[in-house]
Amino acid sequence: MEILRSSQNATIRRLAGLRNNRRRRAAGVVLVDGARETLRAIESGMRLLGFYEQVSGETPPSDGGPELQSVRAHAIESGVYRGVTRELFAKVCYGEADDRCLAEFVHPGDSLADLPELRPGLILVLDRVEKPGNIGAIFRTADGAGVSAVLLSDCPSDRFNANAIRGSLGAVFTVPAASGTASEIAEYLSDHVDEMFAMRVEGSTSFYTVDLSAAGPRGRTAVILGSEADGLAQRWQEWRPTAGRDDQKFAGEKPPMAKIPGIHLPMAGHVDSLNVSVSAALVAYESVRQRCNRCESDVRND
Repeated sequence: MEILRSSQNATIRRLAGLRNNRRRRAAGVVLVDGARETLRAIESGMRLLGFYEQVSGETPPSDGGPELQSVRAHAIESGVYRGVTRELFAKVCYGEADDRCLAEFVHPGDSLADLPELRPGLILVLDRVEKPGNIGAIFRTADGAGVSAVLLSDCPSDRFNANAIRGSLGAVFTVPAASGTASEIAEYLSDHVDEMFAMRVEGSTSFYTVDLSAAGPRGRTAVILGSEADGLAQRWQEWRPTAGRDDQKFAGEKPPMAKIPGIHLPMAGHVDSLNVSVSAALVAYESVRQRCNRCESDVRND
């Protein structure tokens, strides 16, 4: 087993440098802290480049929970396991997790073209959301609610930020996701969803009164949520729906633009909005509730 002991070691210096998000993205890698999150990345099919664990002896530790032991065995079998002394591990790790380990993966791709065929349901679009903690919390909700995908529109942070990974409990690796510009994502949604709604403080319709059950022919509905500071402002006012269009009618022409309905959360107090991750959770589970009710109704009608 190789043990990294020197602060001048090239691998240690490189890993410490990759804690800068811009450098990490430029290098095309993802750093994952913790055994649970690392295991979820491995299970998603990401390629493991290196696994680094804090050690005190000359052999790999044998303790730890089942997730850590599984990841450790995978890394050893793959020939990418490295031990790191306590002093050096503090230079490359993020936070104070009990299982002192760090994994490096090849970036899996984050474009709309990398998305798999999406299952029916709700698509959450995060527009200019800034805080990695909020992004992570939304992915955690998306995993629990069975959201079809999370799309990041012009977001300054990415889902592989260390804080987003930790806040999601590794769900950034389990939920289909992509990043792009607002125009790129709007074009993608035109071909993949039946309906689209925009969460706005000034939205005239309560989200409880619209159909979020994704009951259209494509089986998908998108809801757009804006940034922590400014919401959606004047963005996402229109889109170009194509579901159910008559291609002969629009031969040689694009279908007309349509207004994106604004919806809001009913607020009974003095504040006019909730944290974006809370809003996303309410929308996601309202969609779940409506789909469950629809399924029960279909069964009764049969």
